[in-house]
Amino acid sequence: MSSKICFIGGGLRGGGQERSLTSFANYLAGKGYQISVINLYKTEQFYTLEGSIKIIWPKVERSKHHRLRYAFLILPFLRRAIKRIKPDVLLSYGEWFNPFVILSTRFLGIPLYVFDRMGPEIKMDPLISIARKILYKFARGIIVQTHTAARIVAEKTGARNIAVVPNPVNAVDTDISVKKNQIVTLGRLSREKGHFVLIRAFSKLPQKEWTLHIVGDGPERTNLEKEVKSLGISERVIFYGHRKDFSKIMGESEIFVLPSFYEGFPNALIEAMSVPLACISSDCVAGPKDIIKEGVNGLLVEPDNVEALTSALNRLIDNPNLRKTLALEAFNVRETLAFDKIARQYLDFIFR
Repeated sequence: MSSKICFIGGGLRGGGQERSLTSFANYLAGKGYQISVINLYKTEQFYTLEGSIKIIWPKVERSKHHRLRYAFLILPFLRRAIKRIKPDVLLSYGEWFNPFVILSTRFLGIPLYVFDRMGPEIKMDPLISIARKILYKFARGIIVQTHTAARIVAEKTGARNIAVVPNPVNAVDTDISVKKNQIVTLGRLSREKGHFVLIRAFSKLPQKEWTLHIVGDGPERTNLEKEVKSLGISERVIFYGHRKDFSKIMGESEIFVLPSFYEGFPNALIEAMSVPLACISSDCVAGPKDIIKEGVNGLLVEPDNVEALTSALNRLIDNPNLRKTLALEAFNVRETLAFDKIARQYLDFIFR
């Protein structure tokens, strides 16, 4: 009889965390595991799950309750759902609610592994930080994406059973052979993703025939559109919003930029490398430097530095051979972060 694995997440709206959860869940379902997904919040379902996967939603609406009251309401829902499923293992995806999941599943006798996926130095609510420090040590294991993250999580929480497993790459396949003079970025349009830095750097480029393509949506979209208009570059910047399929946009582009202030292990970057594209990334505390070897398979720049990013963009625009060399090296991510390879690391840690 196949093992039962239950994922616990915040919902299925578009986002890197949700994409990682659904990708892994679909992969395991395809391998014959019995998969369930419990959502702690009602959201739209942006990502598709295999038909065999059982999806469980709460009945209460988060927007109608204070967060502490909502936590007390959702706790019995979570315990009841887990008792009905009777899984062999629980996987919780989300720093903001991992402590709550640990607390609510205590004494159920089911091994719980939590995924810590965001930038390890992200500033969290003090209550969440205290809860992590107290409760993380009670999880069977913690899965992080970089050795830097492992060190920081160990220092902050005292947890010891920590595994470092990078994200697998969802390779982007495209049959586009004709490239255009375009730069692309992909990600949630929120302040920490650094899109203002990219837009300002792009506005300084002397090569006015190049265009910037922004895939994603989020709370900063209106402000970003206003910034583009104020800089007089509206005709050269295209906003696409959320897109499930962005392979055509990626395939037509020459350069990918990840301008984030912090990251865990950015899916967008490794997907761009799999196209392949010449990539520029901000050198965050963790994540990009574990993926990019400076000048070999991409370029790293100081976060929140418009001048540095402008210089890197100019360097790639003016040097087609460098773009080609970086892209060819970047393509190796398909092998180093292949889904089968990374999934085996997850399973070895969870079932060892």
